[in-house]
Amino acid sequence: MSTHTTVNNHPTGDGAGPQGDGAAMQTDKSEAARDGAALHQALAIATAEEREDIMRETVRTQLADVLAPTVIDDDSNFLENGLTSLTALELTRNLMTLTDVEIPLVAILEYPTPAQLGHYLAEAYAAVNSDDGATA
Repeated sequence: MSTHTTVNNHPTGDGAGPQGDGAAMQTDKSEAARDGAALHQALAIATAEEREDIMRETVRTQLADVLAPTVIDDDSNFLENGLTSLTALELTRNLMTLTDVEIPLVAILEYPTPAQLGHYLAEAYAAVNSDDGATA
């Protein structure tokens, strides 16, 4: 059996044309894993304040991907920018994949801006990693 891998978002292998949705999904997952590893490395060496900044920027980036082409500021309200229940689910799933922090869907309503959700995620990340004995 032949497997296809992706390099810089381009499939390698048999040279066939465009890949189906499965290949795109596999690329997205591998990119998320790579991005998640880099995020974990940055968070592991960051101070609490830097961790909050990193998480806020991660929320903004993921939200911009979900709501493209909307410009997202630190204090932009998710719902006022068009976040729906479906896109809220996508946002929390993406953030959980990147951070390995369990995020209840209600967190989007309780922390409705990138700054607030970033603060929540930074605290949750610190709590999870202090319980587990943080590893670098």
